[in-house]
Amino acid sequence: MNEVTPAAAIDAALLRLRRIWSRPLRARKVAEAQRPVQMSTVMVVHAVHRLGLELAEVTVGAVAEQLDVDPSTASRLVNEAIASGLVEREESEVDARRARLVLSAPGRRVLGAVTGYRRDYLDGLIAGWDRADREDFARLLTRFAEAVTARPADISRLDEAIAEALGGSGVRGESGAKGESGGPGGSGAPERDEPAGGIPEGGGPDEGAATRP
Repeated sequence: MNEVTPAAAIDAALLRLRRIWSRPLRARKVAEAQRPVQMSTVMVVHAVHRLGLELAEVTVGAVAEQLDVDPSTASRLVNEAIASGLVEREESEVDARRARLVLSAPGRRVLGAVTGYRRDYLDGLIAGWDRADREDFARLLTRFAEAVTARPADISRLDEAIAEALGGSGVRGESGAKGESGGPGGSGAPERDEPAGGIPEGGGPDEGAATRP
């Protein structure tokens, strides 16, 4: 029997989490119009908060970089957050020609509510664990996140591996071509690009994407 390596076990666990967390994600997309606040707006709230801890002034450009979106998309998302009353635009104290972004009182309350929800959910998941196990998990997961941040998955290497595996078989991933699936495995195109090694870009009760709480 082949021994399961740590990398294989981690890969399998991450794929399970992606499948589990993508189910409510799809349901959220359907019900998005009925939400009190759009999840993309919540993401802007989180971005403004985090950036405010690091920068003297938060700008739309900084939000774009934080959310990894283009400036025009960031401008639209920020305007929606302002229209929702969760973010305010103030005159810069450094340059009167610029504006800075700050959270409004309702924005701070929403931030607290979302953060509380996530942490309550996570507390419930590990409630039956020993204290030492919880602390070890937090330490190792933080270390793992730092490693992923320092060395993001190179999707081009995954593409090269797939192309090499296909060789001259004539199977193509483009829509309308042989094996019409939008990607390997014939299961249809994923909601988001799948980085190399099966490591999902997002998912779960966190704010890592503009559609997650």
